[in-house]
Amino acid sequence: MTSSLDAAIIPVTLTVNGKIGLTLWAPPWEDDEGEEWQGFLGDGNKILLFPNARELAEFIATGEENDLSDHPAWGQIIKLTPDDLRPSGEDAYDLDEVYTWAAGDPDPVHVSALANVVDMVANIADCCDDGALRGLVVNTPEYAELVSDDVSYQGREGAKRWSDLGDVIAETWERAITRVEGWCDWRGDFADSDLEAETVWDRIGAEPVELVFSDARYVTVRGYVEGDEVTFLGSDGEVAAFTEVADLATFCRSAKNHDLVKLEWWDELAETEDDEVFAPALDASYDLTSPSTRGAEVVRELVAYCDLEAEEADLDDPIDPQTWDSIVAEIQTCLQLED
Repeated sequence: MTSSLDAAIIPVTLTVNGKIGLTLWAPPWEDDEGEEWQGFLGDGNKILLFPNARELAEFIATGEENDLSDHPAWGQIIKLTPDDLRPSGEDAYDLDEVYTWAAGDPDPVHVSALANVVDMVANIADCCDDGALRGLVVNTPEYAELVSDDVSYQGREGAKRWSDLGDVIAETWERAITRVEGWCDWRGDFADSDLEAETVWDRIGAEPVELVFSDARYVTVRGYVEGDEVTFLGSDGEVAAFTEVADLATFCRSAKNHDLVKLEWWDELAETEDDEVFAPALDASYDLTSPSTRGAEVVRELVAYCDLEAEEADLDDPIDPQTWDSIVAEIQTCLQLED
């Protein structure tokens, strides 16, 4: 629990029924008398959401009284520019994607994304004193287990728990979204929204990717140096690869001897504390265990970066399985495994 001196206010986005809005959230803090508080930017009745950082900044500048006006950090908030009020990727909560994540495999990316959204919905329930919403998410064992620190969805028992969670989501999540939407006050012109949340990776011009081989899976980073030239985390034609996202995060924060340091905003990663920011997005995982048009995209990029001798035509449809296996095996020799 933070003290009043450490209390913070964080820009966050909520995506609800196809609409994305920007607001402010104050995580739990204790006041000088030891009482616990948390809250959202609100008008006493609802959470205020804006289509962009500019309109949020304009609202703050009006000095209008709101639910965070008495927060210890409000004096700092009123000094922020619109650029300062842009949320980071880890502060985006997409309620609509819950069904998609639950339908996928219980890998760390899916589980973490689900847990973060469910936890935020629980915060909304508490801040808005919504007993029905609290009953749906806080008092439901499957959701409570999801946000716990020691949950595992691996193995036979884990697979059953994951399936049970999916059943609960199918039964309750639509009602949860409806309850949350009822607490939202959408301020401004959302046809002019620019909140397809810019992440630290968007600014850098790179993204974490996962490469899945028949005997292992690795995470690394792909970026675009000097325009459209695809470059990977590595040097001299070797790609730095990791089995754990936490190790990739540590490397990105501190290592300097690699090709992606040429990117203008790369050093911003040194200040990114949350390891989950370094987890590949759901659409950034490439299965290289068998030929596919999608897999061929990243294989071409790796062949070029590693300066391998594979012919471009070898990766045109239909791709010969033996040729594919040969190229992929050669790519694996270019991976420099780090820990």
